[in-house]
Amino acid sequence: MDLLKYSETQLDVCFKEKSRREVNDILRQVYVYPNRIRICPCTQPPWIRKTLEFLGAQINNEPSHQ
Repeated sequence: MDLLKYSETQLDVCFKEKSRREVNDILRQVYVYPNRIRICPCTQPPWIRKTLEFLGAQINNEPSHQ
């Protein structure tokens, strides 16, 4: 995730099977780079969904996993 500040790429992120620390790291990156991180729409705890909406995250219509 730290490479986002050096490149113009976009990152697809899924919260499936992530630890709480990983989720918090992703939320911090969404705060810094909201237009460069796209979130998978898979099932998430309600607090994550509300936080992502507050931060203005881009939520994909299609899951990034199979």
